[in-house]
Amino acid sequence: MTDNIRKQKIYEENRKSIGVAYLLWFFLGFLAIHRFYTGDTKSGIVRIALFASGIGVPVAVVLWLIDLFRVPHLVNRRNMKTIEMINGEPASEQIAPPPEEEPEARAVRAKLDSRRQAMLDDLRQTGYRKERREHNYLYR
Repeated sequence: MTDNIRKQKIYEENRKSIGVAYLLWFFLGFLAIHRFYTGDTKSGIVRIALFASGIGVPVAVVLWLIDLFRVPHLVNRRNMKTIEMINGEPASEQIAPPPEEEPEARAVRAKLDSRRQAMLDDLRQTGYRKERREHNYLYR
């Protein structure tokens, strides 16, 4: 139990906040400081170079606006990397796989799938077309 508490404390110390990332994006986004905060240093350096070149300023502004929607994803990705680093295994492997289906449930699912397929085949053969309803009776 103490190992889990220790891991949780390490995570809380290294966890990144979406609010802080948005503040960095808003005030220092033209320098891509929010990218450095979320651990995406390569794109941060590229964006600083774009902004410093002068020619890339319009591109940097567009990328800054795109990051308005990407900040939560960047923070979540960084936090998942932190969890993986603490536990020593990918976070996707920590999630338990779905339980095996029982034979009865599998049989019911197969029956429904065969019924669904039969309905689709029937619709294809009959050339199903949706008929338009006349709504003129509403306006009389």
